[in-house]
Parts: sequence; C-alpha cells; structure tokens
Amino acid sequence: MDRILIVDDDQALTQTLSLYFQGKNLDVLVAGSSREALELWQKAQPDLILLDVQLPDLNGPQLLDRAKKLGLKGDVVMITAFQDTEATLHALSLGAIDYLYKPLDLDDLDLLIKKVDLRKKERDKIEKLTYAIKETYKPRQIVGRSKGILNVVKAIVKVSKNPSTVLIEGETGTGKELVAQTIHYQSAPNEPFMGINCASMLASLLESELFGYEKGAFTGATQKRIGKLEYAGRGTLFLDEISELPLELQAKFLRVLQEREFQRVGGVKSIPFRARVIAATNRNLEELVEEGKFREDLFFRLKVFVIRIPPLRERREDIVPLVEYFINQLNLELHKKVKRIPKTYLDALVEYDWPGNVRELQNVLRRAMILTEGEVLEFDPQWLRKDRSEKPSTSSFDPENGTPKKLVEIEKEHIINVLKYTRGNYGEACRILGISRPTLRKKIRDYDITVTF
Repeated sequence: MDRILIVDDDQALTQTLSLYFQGKNLDVLVAGSSREALELWQKAQPDLILLDVQLPDLNGPQLLDRAKKLGLKGDVVMITAFQDTEATLHALSLGAIDYLYKPLDLDDLDLLIKKVDLRKKERDKIEKLTYAIKETYKPRQIVGRSKGILNVVKAIVKVSKNPSTVLIEGETGTGKELVAQTIHYQSAPNEPFMGINCASMLASLLESELFGYEKGAFTGATQKRIGKLEYAGRGTLFLDEISELPLELQAKFLRVLQEREFQRVGGVKSIPFRARVIAATNRNLEELVEEGKFREDLFFRLKVFVIRIPPLRERREDIVPLVEYFINQLNLELHKKVKRIPKTYLDALVEYDWPGNVRELQNVLRRAMILTEGEVLEFDPQWLRKDRSEKPSTSSFDPENGTPKKLVEIEKEHIINVLKYTRGNYGEACRILGISRPTLRKKIRDYDITVTF
C-alpha cells in the first residue's frame, strides 16, 4: 500500500492520523468535504480511503455510492463516532471493506494496514493471472473478428438491400436465427419477424401453424386462425431446420414461393404472400435431394442467396470476444459483477473444439456465472467435453454372453448413448440418429428413457 486518503472534517483527528501514516512511509492526502474528497480520489487514486460517516455536505455512504458510480478504485473503511448500524450496513453493501469506531485504536490501524496490503497483493495476483472483461454489450449483436464471421456480416449487408430468399447453412448452435433476425432488422425493422422450427411439431400441426385454418376446417377448429404466412405481412418468415419440413408440406410451400399466395387450411380464398423467406438448415440439402428426402425444385427456390456460418472451431479468434459478450450479457441478466476470467480457463475455452458451437459456449458460461459470487469467474474446465473420441456404442450383442439383443433394446440403448454423447442436445442427437425432434421425443416417452448428465 502506497497512498491513503483521509476524509473527515475533524482537523485534530486528520492531523493525528496523518502523522501516524506518514510514520509508516505512506503518502497521505486529507479532505474535509465530499467534494474535495472526490477530486483527490479521482486524481491520486489512493489504495485506502478512511471515510467518515458524517460530513458537512454528503454523508459517507452517499460519497461512497457516487465514487463507485464514477468507477473509482481503492479499499474503503468507514469511521464514525456513532453506533449508526444502518449507515454502516449501507456502506458495507456499497463495497466498504470494514468500519472503525472513534476514538481510533492504533492496534486496529496496524491490522487495517496489513489487511489492505494483503488485499492489494491478492488483486495484483488476480490481475496478473486473469483476463479483464471489456464492458461492452449490445443486445442481439453478431460478435466476432474472424474472416469467416466478417464474410457473414458482408453477406448480410448485401442481401439486406433486396427482398430475395435466403438460405442460411450452419451446424447446430452457430447462430442461424440471429443472422436471420439481423437481416430482417436491417431491411424491414418495422415489419413482423415470424419464426417457426420445422422439427418441433407434427406435420398436421405445422401446416396449421404456417397456413392457418378456417372455422370448421377439421374437428376442433371452432374458430378461424391466422397462420405465420399471413402474420408475416411484409416482414420476414424464418423457417428453421427446413430440412425437417415434411415432403407433402414442401410441395405446398413451393407453390407459395412460386405464386406468392396461399390459402388457409379449409379455405378457398387466396391470400397474398409478401414476406421475405429466410430458411436455415444444419444438414446438407443437396444430399437430402439425392436421397429423395427433399424436393429439388424447392431447394433451388430457397438457394437464391446462401450464407454459410462457420463452426466455432474454425474461428477460434472469435471465442474471446464471445466470452466477453456473454459475460456482460449474463452480468445484466443474473445481476452479477464478473469482471475477470482466469487466463488458464480462457485458454481452455479457446483450445476446446465446441461441438455445440456458440450455444454450448453460452451454456457453459451461464453455468459458471450462476456459481460465481465475486468478480472473478469461477469455472471448472472439466465441464468441457474433452474426450469426444468415444463414440456411442452400437453393438447389437450383449458383451457378457454374446446373445443377440432384441431390436427395441438396441434402439433404446443407442438413443441413450447418443443422448449421453450429446449431453442432452436434442438437435445434435436428432442429426446423429437421422430422425426428427418429435420422433425423438416419442421414442423417449415410449422407452421411458431418463438420462442424467
């Protein structure tokens, strides 16, 4: 500790304390009011501030609150001649590290100096071994400085100038919906953005969700319902996981793109369709076309302007900016004050392959933030799935006696292994298993599968 600021309007006390601390080879500054204290605090950046509760202008806790809002550093210790418990607790809640009662005891001051010295050494050690988080945050922001992400941003700028259909390609968790929303808000910010996940519901429900229906169109249709095609207006219709759109709906949606009109289920009136279509996929649509699982004519209708989002493992230089972005976001959301991350942990995040991409990074940081109480992120590198080499077991034989298993036993075991392998990521599990999300949920219910991670 090198410098101390004493804030008190009692001149006899400040003179005594000045002589005491100067005898300890400390640089001593004295202020008799809050205004003078703030000026010295900003200019001199003291290591320790002895702050009286009662001052002629602002009181001690009010001065401390103002200093914190200005970002002023230093350990604050409150001093008071009164047993003012409420003011003391308020000051501690604002960040004061301790409090002393007048008349001050020299032994207490000696202990205080040792305590502040120890805290300063700990801070210096933390600053040396940790990375400071830049406090910049803007909601719904595309974050990155890699060539891959800069190409994505350039593509967004180009396509935002015209209403063409867009196909976004990328692995699960790369941020395809964020790119779609950015295109929308760049081109039609005052119009609706309607998104739908094609893998999240059955074909019959998906059709109703997209097209809407007339009253009496089917059993249970007691009133007319507007679909996403109609709600989108002159805005954007975002179809996530377009590869999971059933073939019969692919034909119907192709007609929408060709004719720019549609009919509600059970309806006869044609309704104009004026929205831009943005589709996203984590699968290779060309391969699905060759396999007969996706219509070639629809594929070419969607592939007007393609944006590929590279996986996080191909743009590791984006990991640090993403870590800063998510920590700032989670500070606001979880009411935390995390400002630093240990460099060893940051290195582990950069070296990891991130099979779940940006979404997995966000989830790992959320877990760490929930467990963190102070300013330094508490993170366990063991949370990262280091060993991805162990593939899910697909053996159809019991390893103990070599007896072939029943087909349902093999399927159940394989689903459990895949869910463990993906740590419960349904999107990734569906991709590995080659089934839709509703099918996966049904099998989990049918086989009464419970997996802990």
